[in-house]
Amino acid sequence: MADTEDLKSSGSQGPCGFESRPRHQNQNLRQNSYTTFQASSLCDRGLVLTMKRTILILACSIAIALMGLVFIRHLIDFPVYYAAGQSLIGGRTDLYSPDFALGTVMDYRYPPLFLVMLYPLWLMPYAVAAYVWYVLSVLEITGCFLLVARVFPALRQSTKNWLLVFLSVAQYFVMVLHYGNAHLPIVLLSFASFYFFLIRRDVAAGALLALAITIKLTPILLLPYFALKRRWKLLSAVFILTVVFNIVPSLYFGFARNTQLLRTWYDHVVVSQEFHEDNGPIDLSLKGEMRRYLSTIDYSQRVDGDIYYPSLNFARLDRDRVEQAWAVLAAAIFAGGLALIGWLSRRSPGSRYSDFSGDKSDKRDDFLASELAFMLCLTLLVGPLTSKIYFIALLWPAACLANFAVDTFRQGRFANRVLIILAAINLVLPLLPGRSIQRLLLVVGADFYLNCLLIAALGYILLTNRRAFQRQSAAPQTQAP
Repeated sequence: MADTEDLKSSGSQGPCGFESRPRHQNQNLRQNSYTTFQASSLCDRGLVLTMKRTILILACSIAIALMGLVFIRHLIDFPVYYAAGQSLIGGRTDLYSPDFALGTVMDYRYPPLFLVMLYPLWLMPYAVAAYVWYVLSVLEITGCFLLVARVFPALRQSTKNWLLVFLSVAQYFVMVLHYGNAHLPIVLLSFASFYFFLIRRDVAAGALLALAITIKLTPILLLPYFALKRRWKLLSAVFILTVVFNIVPSLYFGFARNTQLLRTWYDHVVVSQEFHEDNGPIDLSLKGEMRRYLSTIDYSQRVDGDIYYPSLNFARLDRDRVEQAWAVLAAAIFAGGLALIGWLSRRSPGSRYSDFSGDKSDKRDDFLASELAFMLCLTLLVGPLTSKIYFIALLWPAACLANFAVDTFRQGRFANRVLIILAAINLVLPLLPGRSIQRLLLVVGADFYLNCLLIAALGYILLTNRRAFQRQSAAPQTQAP
């Protein structure tokens, strides 16, 4: 009896003091404990990853900040802008006089707006202004990469492809930081305009493109593409705002003086390019290639002392004849590129999808972005002057290739091979020792041929996209029960 009463009085414990819960309760306790431990481990792992990421970002930021102290010592183009800015705040308004900046070769060549809009920068000491310009350039590069990551979402799936894209264009971005050239904000404005074009914000896209064209005329070659796409609101915004942006400096110079300056700029920069072509950076467009191969260029006459370029011409045609041939050939190539896009737009169902969503993986969303990549390469080819730093714009076409390289089908394998070739060449060539070799590469036009490779690759991708869309539209559409 005593034993029975002891058992009854023991409650949830056995006679020896051990717990006597049912087995399923003990299993639940163990499972809850395991779940708690697992959640805690995941939380700790996430915290570690966050700390590592924070340390990496901090280290990169410090390294970039310290590199700025090196870059600003040897800037090439920014001192020209700064000297022009000093003349401006000193009261001079003859922007295109040879002594307004740093001489005949290093003269000021931008419209009045560029100099006026950066007025606060000219009030700073040179070292501070140069470092601010460097920081702005780093932010602009970051913006370019963020935009292509947004437009080409498949890049997020592959660290390898991101590395290939980076290696494909790294030398151009390092060079533009070294030069401190104003082409970098032009590329950022163009990329931002493309993004707004893809999401059908035509007024914003037009405003950004108008500002880019006002600072530098290069993006004007993209306007026929938007006309082909019948984006009249965008084109109207570009036209109206380009006029507005060019009138804005009248607030500083007065309307009559600003109009006179714009006429002088047009005559000095657009009409009279011969002196700058002969004494400026080596032209890597089709025009520059034809001149070096088909006519004699006397590099010893360059006034800046940079004269040690080899002559590779295999003909001695007159310069005017070569330029006439270039004008005809460039117009034919450009018209042919637009005709190809127009033909694909009519024949490809996917090209009629103008809305873009960065979260979709459907290839139809990439069609317009691929066309823009093709147009960028085309403008670098047929433009009247393409300096090496202009090839920073190849970030968009390289990202486009990487976006398709994620595909495991034939098109993806082809894009991946082209991207590897591009990255390998642009990694190796800048490391070849000796100024003579680097000058030879410039005269040969290595970057020109890489751009041609990209044009061919993107043209092939556009054509294969068309075939894929045709097969997709021809396939019977079935509904899931």
